[in-house]
Amino acid sequence: MKQQMQFHITSGINLLSELFPAQTGKRTPIGYVHFVLTLQGEAWVEIDGRNLHLQKGSFLFLLPNVQLRRISQTEDFLYDYLFFAFDYLADFPLLLKTDVSDKAMNMPHCKFDTETFALIKRYFHLINERQGYTEVTKGLLFSLIVEISRIYTDLNIATKISRQDELTDNFFRLLHSYYKKEHTATFYADRLCVTDKHLMRTVKARTGRTFHFWLSDFLMREAKFQLRSTDKSVTQIAEELSFPNSSFFARFFRKCVGITPLQFRKG
Repeated sequence: MKQQMQFHITSGINLLSELFPAQTGKRTPIGYVHFVLTLQGEAWVEIDGRNLHLQKGSFLFLLPNVQLRRISQTEDFLYDYLFFAFDYLADFPLLLKTDVSDKAMNMPHCKFDTETFALIKRYFHLINERQGYTEVTKGLLFSLIVEISRIYTDLNIATKISRQDELTDNFFRLLHSYYKKEHTATFYADRLCVTDKHLMRTVKARTGRTFHFWLSDFLMREAKFQLRSTDKSVTQIAEELSFPNSSFFARFFRKCVGITPLQFRKG
């Protein structure tokens, strides 16, 4: 997996080892989303402990921190594959709505009908063809994400999840709604009727990352979007994101991103 890149696309791959290790499973990296479209042949893979059968029209929507393992494949198996970092589309609004992320987490595999398969395949082809033109590539990729989000919104998925998973899912729903205003674990824990320590332990256990990591991740994605896509001042952005003042925001941004807000805006 080419984790050092922010965007990558490959068409007509035969070997699943490009994404799925054969023996011990490997998790998808934090901050990245992977799309896989099966073109022909068959393969059997394991995703978060679930065995899945891939065939023509099969689509994988892989979120961060998903465990992957290869089982087997036929000789004629081919697939298109792309991944992107959230930072790659920092100029665009927050990409994945909560309901879409929930469905992708609960059902990372779905089978497209002939019309939908042809549509998504065209997107892959266009993105691959135009990847030398960064702004065009980003626009096409954003359109693909919107299209896939529409497809997943229409899916009717019945799932049974553990109490820990349910608590984590509910935490992320709240985070989507309140991250700009509420920065303490106590606020989210109170809304979920648990202690802040229990919430933080559960989020760390289920995602491998802390409450403060996820809060910072949401805040920085929004800050990057505002810096690149609006002419709001650093002070205005700091106020919108409920930081005590612009100096505190600038220090926090530099700690997370490695450069100041103004340097990011100019970059």
